[in-house]
Amino acid sequence: MRFSIQTASLRQLVLLSFFLALIPVAVLLWQSHKALSGVSQNAVAEAETSVASVRRAENMQNLVVDIERAVRQHAVVKTDALARVARTHLNSYQQLLRQVCDNVGQSQLCQQQQLQLGILLDNFTELSSTELEPLMQQFRQQQQQLTQQIWLLLEQNLQQQQRFVVESQQQLAWQTVALVLLTLLIVLWASGRITAPVRKLDKMIRAIGQQHQFPDEKLTGPRELAELGEQLRWLSSRLQQLEALRLILLRHASHELKTPLSSIREGCALLSEQLVGPLNKQQLEVVGLLNGSADRLSQLTEQLLDYNRLLQQAKPEPDWHSPQQLFTDCFNDHALSLQQRGQAVELSCQLSAIYTDITLFRRILDNLINNAQAYGSQDSPVWVKLYQQEHQLILDVANNGNPIPTSLREKLFEPFQRGTTPRFDSVQGSGLGLSIVADCARLLGGHADIVDVIYADVCIRVRLPLLEEKLG
Repeated sequence: MRFSIQTASLRQLVLLSFFLALIPVAVLLWQSHKALSGVSQNAVAEAETSVASVRRAENMQNLVVDIERAVRQHAVVKTDALARVARTHLNSYQQLLRQVCDNVGQSQLCQQQQLQLGILLDNFTELSSTELEPLMQQFRQQQQQLTQQIWLLLEQNLQQQQRFVVESQQQLAWQTVALVLLTLLIVLWASGRITAPVRKLDKMIRAIGQQHQFPDEKLTGPRELAELGEQLRWLSSRLQQLEALRLILLRHASHELKTPLSSIREGCALLSEQLVGPLNKQQLEVVGLLNGSADRLSQLTEQLLDYNRLLQQAKPEPDWHSPQQLFTDCFNDHALSLQQRGQAVELSCQLSAIYTDITLFRRILDNLINNAQAYGSQDSPVWVKLYQQEHQLILDVANNGNPIPTSLREKLFEPFQRGTTPRFDSVQGSGLGLSIVADCARLLGGHADIVDVIYADVCIRVRLPLLEEKLG
């Protein structure tokens, strides 16, 4: 089956990788079998050779004894029968000597023994016992030397076999290491063919989620992952179109609402001041309701415009600022609404300067103060704390009131999500306050959540990084 790796499916790539990884394993098994067979054959051959050599050495030793007995007996009793027995033993010894000399390789010793054997064959019938004694003694000594050479040869063969086994083990070990490394490289190559497009898919998904520029590079790899990359590219284009339409709609709707809303508010003001004529009690009540609704609609419009500006801010612009001045300006802007409900701000600021984007930080503070004022208890303080904890800048805004259930805490930071607790300022919320806080904290490199503290019923904590390089 022929296919291109670039266009192969994920299943084909996995099967191909598995097959390629099995090749070195199969080679290793074959090499191991070959080495084991070689060692086994060598051991069997050496064992057979050793047994044959030992057997020949023992036979030669026995023949030497038989030759010496037969020759001595013939020297005493010179009969043809004893001569034939001695000659038979000498001929048998001569055959074994040739075989041993072919294996031992001691040419000088073998020549001396063959020479001594030839002398005995030719002259043992004519020599006396006294003349045979030195010949037989020399014959025995040479046989002993020959036996020692046979045992020495067996020991050398055993050592050679041991070296052969060690060399085979070392060769097999190096082959194992090489084939394991090759298998590892194949596995790494195969995993790279899969993980590389997966990392690109992760990058694409993160780009979509963080609204960054979608990568222009086309995804290459298994066919399924490449198709998924193209689907993500289409999804990114579609989301960008929808985001652009949403921003245009939000901007135009917010802007277009301001003009008629201003007219409604001016008309309600003229009616409530009775500049166009006197109004009875019921009419004044209706005008008051219209004026309240106009204020409510104006507040919602301002929040939508603020949220639109927040979404369009791509990167914060941090600088050094005085937190005391920030808190003073913010509390002055909210002083009237706080005084109406008898709420006092208790500030605890442990820092003399902070490095942050003043616009985003002020939006966080404004929305948290407004949230604490709206949901806090009557005549209860609002706690504001700014301090450093390890490598983070911590801002806590807390108030007394109805505690927030744990199951709703994360959901409240989503856009247009409102809790079940009613507001105490008779204004219906839009569900954007905490969402703006979470988005501003995210742009500053931090996050916001709701925590439990012992001094208040509700505490919203914003954690921001201290280092300048983390603010981007």
